[in-house]
Amino acid sequence: MSTSRLVVVLTGVPGVGKTTVAKMLVARLKGKHVDLSYLAQSEGFVTNWDYQRETGLADLDGIRRRVSEILASEKTLVIEGHFASEIVPPETVYLVFILRRAPWKLKKQLLARGYSKEKVKENVEAELLDVCLFDAMEAYEPEQVCEVDTTDREPEDIVEEILSIIKGDQPCSHGRMDWLGSVEAQQLLEDW
Repeated sequence: MSTSRLVVVLTGVPGVGKTTVAKMLVARLKGKHVDLSYLAQSEGFVTNWDYQRETGLADLDGIRRRVSEILASEKTLVIEGHFASEIVPPETVYLVFILRRAPWKLKKQLLARGYSKEKVKENVEAELLDVCLFDAMEAYEPEQVCEVDTTDREPEDIVEEILSIIKGDQPCSHGRMDWLGSVEAQQLLEDW
């Protein structure tokens, strides 16, 4: 790990713990936290609203330019967002962590947040089908991409695992989670 610069990306579908983990991780790394969704909203990069999907449509080029400015001025960054793979250039990133949560647990989490049935289904299906992992593998080198299962784990434990991987004490790996092959996932799909 380079001591002069450290850029870590946290991605995953809504409800996996990105924001909580990012805030705790940045405190430990003594860096800056960039929440891409917050950045898009607070700096006027949300250009429209998709009523069917219940989400804002972001000016990705504008966000990329703003993130480039931040990357040029900061040495230690934790960049968080489900669309980070579309924004943060691979040559600037040390490691990308895809936070994962068992889809049947994720469904409960998103319903508790008040998400509509359609929005819950969209995000649970994205988790089932490894969408964030696929996006990260398309955008970054395989050795940069690490999956971390957040299911039934405390945020402190997740942060410790991420720090251990960053330090090289634990391997970075991906492709270990097969939600579709589980009995719970089959039941989840049958319920819809």
